[in-house]
Amino acid sequence: MSLPHPDFEVYDNVGRTTEQITAHRDDRPTADDLHRWAAHDAREFSTALPDGEAGQSISDWTRHLYRVRTAAELNTVAQAVLGDGRSGLGELHTFLETAAEWCEHNQEPSIAARYRQHAEELSVLGDQLAHLGEDHLASTYRRTNRSAPAQPPPAVARVPAPTAGRRAAR
Repeated sequence: MSLPHPDFEVYDNVGRTTEQITAHRDDRPTADDLHRWAAHDAREFSTALPDGEAGQSISDWTRHLYRVRTAAELNTVAQAVLGDGRSGLGELHTFLETAAEWCEHNQEPSIAARYRQHAEELSVLGDQLAHLGEDHLASTYRRTNRSAPAQPPPAVARVPAPTAGRRAAR
């Protein structure tokens, strides 16, 4: 079965992207075709979704970065977006896991496995970002507290001062 290519007339390559030309040659839809067809098929469902883009809340947190003055303030914003629990990164991980469950329930195990793989990769990235934040704080607090030693200095054995009649042993 040949899929329709609504954006492509046969032999008309003027103004076409490489993807469109390749897709036509391989008799497959472009990514834009797939997204447009899915949006058309889901238009009734889409009306019930919240207004605005899903990434908008992350954009709001990004704007907070312009007000940050210290590493502690940066850490506060970063934890809200990247930290454990209800952070943006945590919610994205939950989204990927839920998508995988949906795919499994709808007999698409190979797609479910890919969603789970990306969820795992996101967890690894989250761990790396947590370490980065800790390293940043450690660096900042070491730099600001150089005058105060991290540990008390080791006790030095006191040698009694020499008295007038005795000489100190060499």
